Amino acid sequence: MSFQAKGLQAWLLQRITGAFMALYILYVSGVMITTEQMTYQVWYAWLAHPLMNTASGLFFLQLAIHAWVGMRDIVLDYIANDGLRLLTLIAISFFLVTCSLALLRILFSLSWSI
Repeated sequence: MSFQAKGLQAWLLQRITGAFMALYILYVSGVMITTEQMTYQVWYAWLAHPLMNTASGLFFLQLAIHAWVGMRDIVLDYIANDGLRLLTLIAISFFLVTCSLALLRILFSLSWSI
């Protein structure tokens, strides 16, 4: 997560990612509520569909970006020591990248049935 989002750009990025995630959650909730019998097979087939798989991948990417901007702002505001601040940001970056790669691997395996 090396991009520099500052001030208005960070604020706007938080709003855009938040809006996309809200729409995705509303859509997934609507499907779950309206589907009569959400069995494992139905759920798997639904998530394995290329459009849903792509939307899920974008959701998790947006989630990582949203979390990065939020956590970065918190760290910059509340950790005064530069060394500790850098170490904390590196740890957060490592965690978010690792989680994102794991989730993308899962989504990739769903779409390719690996």
